[in-house]
Amino acid sequence: MDFHYIWLRHNCPTIGKSVHPKTGERVVDCAEIPSNIEPEQVEFVDSEKKLKIIWSKDHTSSFDLSYLLANAYGKNRIEAKKPQGNVDDIEIVYNKDQYEAYIRSCSERLKKFGLVIVRNRSLDTEEIIKDFLPCGASVVETHFGRIEDLRTNNATNENTDQLGYTDAAINLHTDQPFIADPPGMQLLQCIRRADTGGANTLVNAAHAAAYLREIDPNAYYLLTTVPIHFHRKQKQFTSLHVGPIIQTEGDEIKQIRHSYFTLAPFNFPFWLTTAYYNAYRKYASILYDPQCQYRVTLD
Repeated sequence: MDFHYIWLRHNCPTIGKSVHPKTGERVVDCAEIPSNIEPEQVEFVDSEKKLKIIWSKDHTSSFDLSYLLANAYGKNRIEAKKPQGNVDDIEIVYNKDQYEAYIRSCSERLKKFGLVIVRNRSLDTEEIIKDFLPCGASVVETHFGRIEDLRTNNATNENTDQLGYTDAAINLHTDQPFIADPPGMQLLQCIRRADTGGANTLVNAAHAAAYLREIDPNAYYLLTTVPIHFHRKQKQFTSLHVGPIIQTEGDEIKQIRHSYFTLAPFNFPFWLTTAYYNAYRKYASILYDPQCQYRVTLD
């Protein structure tokens, strides 16, 4: 379990220094404690089951282990590190003679990194779907169909009036943020890349969100609590979803919606607008950090 030093100083049980000797009430306002306070020495005395902290030559705190356990707010905490975009970590070369090992490797990478790249798989789309589709699950059909056949000549789809069917470069985004339940997993199969281009950038957005929580809790709080409008309007399709960019369930990050080209205008209270833009920018700075990105060629 982890504690902040300011929390330990604020809750120091020392009579006189922190607690009134007659009433047992706190006599120190946490506003008076420096946010970056650090002790001179910390020691856990196992024989006494006490945590002893020396703040200065005339102030020592002693916490019973039972008190710390009862008030622990950082149990089983795992510090989120900055994402590292090493393509070798997520790339697998398919081998039909080792199919079970291949499925295991895919599952492990999806769980750890949120994505996997498979090379040399067959062109049979349905076979690839079977590799990844959990038992009893089905493919989620969108307004592009069960499978979106995306070609540079726009010859195979009616709903081509959107950015993905132009020659404009598209930055990092999640697909379908404007529907209530976007697919939990997406497969992108490259049959043949265009004569030019084909560069692709991927990021573990959930890991990036966890790192944001570590380095800027205020930005994370805004992106998990303030709802925004994701809006897609095409000639034959329109959809609107209202919700936060980072969707959570307790402390668990459940889903990311991040798509700059389907954002409706922000409509916040005036006092919140600048803070929200700053929070959005902070998260984007992690996503767009080359160190956090996996850069691959679709071929």
